[in-house]
Amino acid sequence: MTDYATGVAPFHLLEWASPTNLLMHANVEFGVLQSDGECVRLGICRINTTHYFDMINTRLKRRQCPIAGAKLHVSPQGRLLVFFPKNEMLPCTERAFFRQPVFPVPVAYFLPEDVREGLPALEQIIIPAGLYPIRKSVKGYWVEF
Repeated sequence: MTDYATGVAPFHLLEWASPTNLLMHANVEFGVLQSDGECVRLGICRINTTHYFDMINTRLKRRQCPIAGAKLHVSPQGRLLVFFPKNEMLPCTERAFFRQPVFPVPVAYFLPEDVREGLPALEQIIIPAGLYPIRKSVKGYWVEF
């Protein structure tokens, strides 16, 4: 059970999502995409699984949307489970998006086709708007959507 006072999930609860079960690397751009192409700093703007290393440099030069590396998994319930390693995000991104006990998604986000195809056990095509608990570990943050 997660220690809700600290937000830290015991390691044995996260074993099934070990690196040996890793299914996909991605970059997650945080924010809600606006009509002008910029992001409001809340929720998920994009999940990019293609051009993983090139995208981060290109995006940071064109926009100021926060971005983090992520490891995508499928939970036993068929939902998207994302691990955000601390070493794949800037400290300001970590403070802005993972300081609170929940990760807000104010606008539903349709998962890209490459995510749906790359994770065939995934039973969802959309991340519904809502508040998602953040489970902390020593190396990063887990969010099940």
